[in-house]
Amino acid sequence: MGLLDRWHDGSVTANPDAAPDGLWSRVDELIDRAPSTDDLRSHRLEPLAARHFRRIGRDVPDDFVAEERGAAVASLAAPLLLERVRAVYDGPAIILKGPEVAAVYPDPSLRRYADLDVLVADAPAVHRALLDAGFEQVGDPRLYVDIHHLRPLAVSEIPLHIELHTAPKWVDGRAAPSAAELFAETIPSSTTDGMLTLAPGAHALVLTAHSWAHEPLRRLRDMIDIAAIAADADLDEVDRRAADWGIQRLWRTTIAAVDSLFYDGRTPWAFRLWARNLAHVRERTVLENHLQRLMSDFWDLPLHEAARRVPRRLGADIRPDPNESWRSKLSRSGLALRNVFRARSRHDRQLRDRETDRRASD
Repeated sequence: MGLLDRWHDGSVTANPDAAPDGLWSRVDELIDRAPSTDDLRSHRLEPLAARHFRRIGRDVPDDFVAEERGAAVASLAAPLLLERVRAVYDGPAIILKGPEVAAVYPDPSLRRYADLDVLVADAPAVHRALLDAGFEQVGDPRLYVDIHHLRPLAVSEIPLHIELHTAPKWVDGRAAPSAAELFAETIPSSTTDGMLTLAPGAHALVLTAHSWAHEPLRRLRDMIDIAAIAADADLDEVDRRAADWGIQRLWRTTIAAVDSLFYDGRTPWAFRLWARNLAHVRERTVLENHLQRLMSDFWDLPLHEAARRVPRRLGADIRPDPNESWRSKLSRSGLALRNVFRARSRHDRQLRDRETDRRASD
């Protein structure tokens, strides 16, 4: 019986394995299932795969070792950067994702991250204070206009940057929970004295919304993060909070995927129709990518709202992109039809190579 079956019949309110050793053994099984190392890369599993490969005597690719070292460096650098922040700003601050997720892995060096996401009540004021204290802005400023966090900040001697959030990244068309709502859901940080993180249930919802905002059921590492964080959560409470925050259907789809992947739960219809790449631990194909764009709304929104979006999704697939000719669009569509069962990244590389050749011949 899967996790959700036990929850629905009232026999469990949270994952019975508070320290989910079973989760990590299942992760190893899924790593073994991957058809290739490229598929593991597509799911951001390099550090976990490197550990597993050594255990079973399998050669570890050089880039997996590099990712593993990067994760270890991040786990050492994060406290140093957060201490620099605390020296300037000692008010309430919530650490999202990153080191707090890594802390629930068997070893923090098994989860790579390149930035620290910190939510504060007055992000612009804290941003100015850090700049005055010697932090420097990094990244293209055009990328950080009217989004959920300010331009990243860094100090030269620490190989991470910090992103001060005004809100968590959320699903388009829905309002993210306010800072006040999130501060009401906090517990002390497990990684940094004097700072906060979200309680497991709220954190699992923020991770879920963040992942879906990029792409629904996009990769296995996101599912691992959510499963590990949610291990200590009361599923009844998480479900109620998901309804309050407007993402209940999205959350139920995600926890069903987690249940199927890690806890012998039933195979959800999303896996049968458009997200089977997760269970097979491979990259999404061109066909699955199109199916995801057309169908995933039905696992997130009420039926009538999802149905209203279908014509717009179809139109976006059929029409040329802005500044693209119909001839170019038809050529691109022909390539997609030939590549329908190929990995999306391979198809995208072919498109880029075509465009490079076209420009060279002009």
